[in-house]
Amino acid sequence: MKKIILTAVCGFFAANLSAAEKLNFTDAAFASQLSAVTSAPEVKVPEAKKARAKAGRYVQVSGYVNLNGNGWVPGTTGGYTSVTLTGWANFRDSSGQVTSNNSYINTYASMWIYPNQHVFQTVWPNIHTTFYRNGKIVGSTNMTGSISVSGWPSSNFVTLSGSGYLSGSIYVEDEE
Repeated sequence: MKKIILTAVCGFFAANLSAAEKLNFTDAAFASQLSAVTSAPEVKVPEAKKARAKAGRYVQVSGYVNLNGNGWVPGTTGGYTSVTLTGWANFRDSSGQVTSNNSYINTYASMWIYPNQHVFQTVWPNIHTTFYRNGKIVGSTNMTGSISVSGWPSSNFVTLSGSGYLSGSIYVEDEE
């Protein structure tokens, strides 16, 4: 049924074109008459703006971190414990132009602790930090590194502290 309707519509359209233009099918100029019927005005497409590629570079960012934390030592003979270590840090590149605001660091140290025995542990924080240049965000990256913490247990309580550097790399586009 659809094919019949489509054939009828196309035939009607062709008959209207033939009547309107009075096409001469026997003439040698039939092709030129046909192109006159089917030609349309030329459409002008606006030219797209060319995107300018910005140059950039990777910069190394780092910062000094102090971590502190307290934990509970189970029992009188010691045992396994976890200590939450927290701190704040500012990271920057060597020029001081690409900087982070205060970045919060939160990591854990788990170990066996015995009474009156010095505690030493290395932790590897991994934090995601946003960086700025002239007050504008330039991107974010992960900062990693190792920090050694130590302390002495006192009764059923232990305080750990330590410091070290975290570093990372971030791609920064050049300023305009």
